[in-house]
Amino acid sequence: MKSVSSSLHRARIPLAVVAILAVLPGLLAFSSLSGSLNSASTPPSQPTTPPQVITGGTFGLPTKYTSGSGDTWFNTWSSNGDIFATSNDTSGFNGKCNSDIAVNELAGSNPAQLTAPFVNCMTSYGHAGDTSQYPDGCDWKSGGIISVSGTLYLTVARQTGPNCTNAPNGEQPSRDASIVKSTDYGRTWSNSFGITNDPNGAAPSYDPAAGRVQAMFPGQTFTPFFINYGQDDNPSSTANGGATYVYALSTNGFAYDGSYLILGRVLRSEIGRLKAANWQFYTGSPGGNGMSSANWSSNVAMAQPVLSARNKLSQPAAQYIPSLHRYVLTTFYYPFSTTWPANGTASRSWFTFYEAPAPWGPWTLFYSQPTTMSVCYMNCQPTNDWPLGLYDPTLVSKFVRMDGLSNVLFTSGDFTDNSRYDDASLYALHAFPFTLASDLVHITDDSSPQITYSGSWTSGTFDSVGSDYFDNGTVHYTDTTGASVTFRFTGSMVEWIGSTNDNHGYASVSIDGEPAVMVDGYSSQWVHQVTLFQRTGLSPGRHTITITLSSERDPRQIPGVSYMDVDAFVTSGPARGPEKATFGVPRSAPLPPIGCGKDRRDSEHSCR
Repeated sequence: MKSVSSSLHRARIPLAVVAILAVLPGLLAFSSLSGSLNSASTPPSQPTTPPQVITGGTFGLPTKYTSGSGDTWFNTWSSNGDIFATSNDTSGFNGKCNSDIAVNELAGSNPAQLTAPFVNCMTSYGHAGDTSQYPDGCDWKSGGIISVSGTLYLTVARQTGPNCTNAPNGEQPSRDASIVKSTDYGRTWSNSFGITNDPNGAAPSYDPAAGRVQAMFPGQTFTPFFINYGQDDNPSSTANGGATYVYALSTNGFAYDGSYLILGRVLRSEIGRLKAANWQFYTGSPGGNGMSSANWSSNVAMAQPVLSARNKLSQPAAQYIPSLHRYVLTTFYYPFSTTWPANGTASRSWFTFYEAPAPWGPWTLFYSQPTTMSVCYMNCQPTNDWPLGLYDPTLVSKFVRMDGLSNVLFTSGDFTDNSRYDDASLYALHAFPFTLASDLVHITDDSSPQITYSGSWTSGTFDSVGSDYFDNGTVHYTDTTGASVTFRFTGSMVEWIGSTNDNHGYASVSIDGEPAVMVDGYSSQWVHQVTLFQRTGLSPGRHTITITLSSERDPRQIPGVSYMDVDAFVTSGPARGPEKATFGVPRSAPLPPIGCGKDRRDSEHSCR
């Protein structure tokens, strides 16, 4: 199958258009790749099982942020470039709160060196463990958080307390959920019940007539945990209708040890209204046709599970990874006990991670391990099965690397006994390197001998800032018209990863000698690790991509020569992911200017 781009002979394609054209064929390519790991046949009436792209994962040693305590570090990557993360029963990231809920703004390009320029202690939700604020005897906990078009949306719900107890079932209910929003990066919040621009968080009030707090979703019907698509939920980074809708998952009414997940959606244009009536719920089968309006209902009671696992599904966190064309769901469970969390039952937990080609599934389990010392979470002691009680794991959009395999995961540990060997405080933010394994996706760095450079090229090796902005800390660039790069690969998909900037112009890209496509490398500021070109649906076998710097210029370019660069190539193929997790910075994060004032030097990297 030819991709859309192959028919656009000599057409000048802006990068945003290239990305949009790439989305649909990219999804189709992954569903047709050979060597599916799910070989079991299905009845003709059932949808074909897609290939399993993600096959496992490994953890590195974490960075521990013990200046503050708290759990449930659900997070989103905001339009201002920072991470906004929740924490519950918390002193906040900086140790200055005593809150049921806090919202922490985390800054920095290195997940091992995060700082908090701002923490909102959200005091309207009461102090940590405050079950006396309202007559229902529950306390507040946060759910999902997402940034959409510059606005933060946060789910809040009622959980623990005398009337929100888990006894005798061993499950912790989550009820009476609402969404609050902030248009000023968490400084003030508004709800849909008349509280606006409240610096203390806009907690919904108690409704005596209803015998509960005010709630968008009363009872144990729906507690939204948003599916994150990247920075500010950028429509160009989404898939499966994510440019139109915001999606969210919810358990069957339990924070911990629930048994199934349902899926909801709301129009991006309507989420800010904070009205439950604007939400729809998926009613089809797992892995069915979520793009059909016939499979959605405004009645949450009609929702059908997209994933079921009895007492093994807790508060879900889901992240879309563009280069893998897959959603990753991170959740966990406590081995079921009606006495939880007493008698040491909160000290033992299992991480269970799933992957899917669409929000509605089918979801396939690829990681299931107990959170013990023997799995090398804190150190590698294979004979030590000391339980850590890690829970509420969530990937971090900002630190998803361009190959999609190297990631960072936030979590915290045992809230009943938080001290363990080599970790004086488990009940705090832990940032783990987490590497996915895949038999279908491989990254080739620009320094690989598989890549041939012709003409005049400069190879750069960067430390500190540079290594955070280039894969493996290296890049090749040229300002010579006619200079070219050739990469020979085996697979059905290839992506050219490089940079855009205000001194980048056009380059021609050809696959297997076919007519070239012109790709525009211009952007108003430097943006690294961009998918400059993607071709999918190639026939299995050997292929060649050739990229040549053109003399043609974007009219918006600054005066001087034109540049292009090569950071890496991503392909589909039999190679596995990297064996060691490394921290890095994801695509689309601009590098601060380096020595580029009015006397801008005509140099590729000195003036970025």
